[in-house]
Amino acid sequence: MRRKPQPTERFHDFLRLKNQSFEQERLIVFHGTSGSGKSANLKFLADHHPGFSDQPVPWIWTFGKRFDASEVQGNQLVAVDEITSLFQFPALGKLLRTNQRVAVASHLHPLWFKLLGPALPVRSFSTDDDGSKLRAYLDHKEIPYSEKSLRAFCKLHGASYVDLQCILERFPGKSLDHALSLSLKFDKISVSKRKEWTPVHPILKFD
Repeated sequence: MRRKPQPTERFHDFLRLKNQSFEQERLIVFHGTSGSGKSANLKFLADHHPGFSDQPVPWIWTFGKRFDASEVQGNQLVAVDEITSLFQFPALGKLLRTNQRVAVASHLHPLWFKLLGPALPVRSFSTDDDGSKLRAYLDHKEIPYSEKSLRAFCKLHGASYVDLQCILERFPGKSLDHALSLSLKFDKISVSKRKEWTPVHPILKFD
């Protein structure tokens, strides 16, 4: 399926992928909460990393469901978005057998991928743990914040760009401290699973 772009956002390589080599890995896992940058980093790896940018990388949207991998063969890298269940692992195993390596955006902890083979060379990256990416985002947007408010946000929502944007857009022109205090007083962020949805991707912008 063709990837549908969203408005351009500045890409912050907080995982430092650009200068890393993935020649030894068979499986690359980006795991974290929704909105934390899994798909953006997967897209960077597939489209902009020096090791893979010179050739097309097949992109598989799973919509969080089982998927057919039988026709995807002979590629240096395959990107798979939305791994949410162990029921998707048979298709992942097939991709690993017929392609050099696979990169996934996953809601599952990386330890689950050991089921695909105890000796499988896997490298995993957490998109949840690094609050520095939110500092860079706030600095770029010139939005004032204190370390106390940033720590409080991360404790409540994780390092999620989407939740941060929701809070800031709800109270435009405010500092993170002010917006977060108003959000805690008046709003509640909840997550609901939609039966039908159209996947979209940002167009990555570099400084």
